[in-house]
Amino acid sequence: MDNKSSSTIQLANFGLRLRKLRKERGYTNYEHFAYQNGFNRVQYGRYENGANISFKTLVNLLAALDISLAAFFAEGFSEEESEKENQEDI
Repeated sequence: MDNKSSSTIQLANFGLRLRKLRKERGYTNYEHFAYQNGFNRVQYGRYENGANISFKTLVNLLAALDISLAAFFAEGFSEEESEKENQEDI
């Protein structure tokens, strides 16, 4: 696997992890989460769909989700977890 496809896969995993945490916190709609936490709704939607993100924005998003960097990246980024989560979202 080359670096580009690897980074694309990990950004997709990132988006799935964001979506999962948002829903766990009771936000069924990404726009409501973004609005209530001061994020641009369109841009936040892009993050959930695998767009690249700055570190500062990542830190702010994780604060809004009340999760640490370590806890966020501890789940959802292995190949096995990625395949399982992709199947659940279908």
